[in-house]
Amino acid sequence: MKRWLWIPALLCCAAGCRHEVETSLWQQNKALSEEKTELKLAIERLQEENYTLTEQVKTLAGMDRTLRLTGLVAPVAVRVGRYSGFYDKSDRGSANCLMLYLTPLDAQQDAIKAAGTVQAELWDLSADPSVARLASWQVDAEALKTQWAKTVLDSYYRIPLPLDNLAVPAQRELTLRVQFTDYLTGRVLTAQHLLERKETPRVQD
Repeated sequence: MKRWLWIPALLCCAAGCRHEVETSLWQQNKALSEEKTELKLAIERLQEENYTLTEQVKTLAGMDRTLRLTGLVAPVAVRVGRYSGFYDKSDRGSANCLMLYLTPLDAQQDAIKAAGTVQAELWDLSADPSVARLASWQVDAEALKTQWAKTVLDSYYRIPLPLDNLAVPAQRELTLRVQFTDYLTGRVLTAQHLLERKETPRVQD
């Protein structure tokens, strides 16, 4: 083939390569432009959030802390429900669960679903002090919020505390001590309840 016949083919090839390069550059430029727009919008959102939080801090700083907390609906006490006790969740005739019914109460003694953590301890106060504490449990806020329940007459946290392999003394009065740490105010509220070992009812789920 004569060399002059190659020229059109080379020109077509060069044009194709140029077109591909231009297309690639256009796509890259478009992607960078879109990314720049997203970053700009993200910065604007962060600036708005920062402004809102700054204004909230200024507002809170100008308020009397005691009066502010007084105006909040927050727990001032906790009550251990009378149904708290040992239950059989496996229907084997022996206790394998300590069910705690716990109600946070506001200043008017109304039940409120307050966020916080619960620490519970089971004590045999008639035993030697070195072995008087039989068990302890810690319930975090994330787990606690799923345990809220209501009836016609009451509202409470219904918290199952597994006994595992704990041998609970029979026919003995045991003491359940509870500590509730309120996330809103930081208050630590305590209560205790006597548990009588007479029979082991079946838990109704």
